[in-house]
Amino acid sequence: MKRFIQRYGILGLSLFALFASGVGIGRHASPRPHPVAQPAAVETSANPEAWVAAASRGLVQDLRLDISQELKVRQQLEPVAVAIYADQERALFQMHLRLLEFHDSLAKQGSLDERQLGRLAASRAKLKDLIIRKFPRSVRTNPSLVIGEQPN
Repeated sequence: MKRFIQRYGILGLSLFALFASGVGIGRHASPRPHPVAQPAAVETSANPEAWVAAASRGLVQDLRLDISQELKVRQQLEPVAVAIYADQERALFQMHLRLLEFHDSLAKQGSLDERQLGRLAASRAKLKDLIIRKFPRSVRTNPSLVIGEQPN
């Protein structure tokens, strides 16, 4: 038995040493991943004035504008920002209305049981309240889009 352990023990230790040295050399010789420089993320701001400031800052840096050119660019960016934010609000309002329509169509399908219909009605009511709070101007101009009751 002693002879068996000596033969195979030495063989096992030799194989382990060979494996360990291969792992060590592999880790040492493998290429290291280099961090890739990502372009700075464009921040979207909550109001048109902040967006104009950020956009003009970017243009000043990119185009190397002087102060008088920067002022002209800012003046031209202001109506663009107002239009962008009006379009954005309108689009978000439409998305929420589509979700409200989906709630209605899901209720009409008849594939939900009474408990699920109750949960859907509660979810629809929360969505309706959110729309009224989040888009008061859009709701004022066309309240029938949101104020209507859930169809059965």
